[in-house]
Amino acid sequence: MTFVSQIIIAHGLTCNEVLEFPDSKKLSLAELQTLQPQETVQCLAHLGKERLLKEEADYIWQSIVTFFSGIANVPESVMILLHWVTPALTPDDYYNLTLSNVDVIQNFGFNYGLEEDQLAAIADRVREDFAGKEPEDYTFYDLIALRQILCAFNQSEIERIHPAAYREAAGTIGKLENCKPEVMQGFANLAVQPRAFGPPARWPETLIHTLGKVTEYLPQDVMSRFNKADT
Repeated sequence: MTFVSQIIIAHGLTCNEVLEFPDSKKLSLAELQTLQPQETVQCLAHLGKERLLKEEADYIWQSIVTFFSGIANVPESVMILLHWVTPALTPDDYYNLTLSNVDVIQNFGFNYGLEEDQLAAIADRVREDFAGKEPEDYTFYDLIALRQILCAFNQSEIERIHPAAYREAAGTIGKLENCKPEVMQGFANLAVQPRAFGPPARWPETLIHTLGKVTEYLPQDVMSRFNKADT
């Protein structure tokens, strides 16, 4: 531990002091633990902007819960800013949140490498809370916000999404990570519907790049046309 770190730990930190540190300075867990819960909440946008160690994210999340006297009391304005603190939330934590705001949902839709049970809990909250929307009601903006959460849906739910909404979000959906095969198959089934991109026989080759990982689940007769064009 450096002399500067020893001083920080001895005297504690405020959010203003954290914000004055150079960009190259990363707080250690011991330094984080000198922040009072109020200071942690005040500095959340800064603390969560880069990947955190598990114990660091856990400490920040518990400080937030302590400050607001319970998970259910954490306001949407704070949940929007969680970012890399997000992996610290357990499935039970998610079940105590309300995910009705698309901007809050957008935070949880980014790829934080969440476990399957965490994503499943988020998806359950979206089904329950999201403005009474069913998959067929999702707009392009909704799909962009949901992102990785869509990976916890099932194929039948994915296939209820309107093909036009999928078309506008296809570039983002094609980059989703670690989605279940049934989910990607659902998107592939949407892609070949004429209301999405028109008849597959008329697809331009550039569309294959837009569809990304979804192309792995397209019918063989669709892909064979593009494979021949590459030879």
